[in-house]
Amino acid sequence: MDAGMKKTALRMIPYGLYILTAKTGDDRVAASTVNWVTQTSFDPPLIVVVVKVDSSAHDTINETGAYMFFKPLGKESYSELVKPLHRFLGRLRHS
Repeated sequence: MDAGMKKTALRMIPYGLYILTAKTGDDRVAASTVNWVTQTSFDPPLIVVVVKVDSSAHDTINETGAYMFFKPLGKESYSELVKPLHRFLGRLRHS
């Protein structure tokens, strides 16, 4: 398969893009985008969220055992989260 056809085929696979946040007891906040979330069980209700091991979100989740994630409703929602970046400086650790 040529590279163009492969790229086209892979782009047809649907996926979601989610925002994940976690916070420590001393109010350190970590945020990350994740694109792999899946349900693994109804009873008990369980999900799997894949987070990069070298991200600040991973460290924070390991420390607290808690996180929150959501899927923004539209493209506009993502742009509101990423600009202006200076809103988050001093509150987020960069990974």
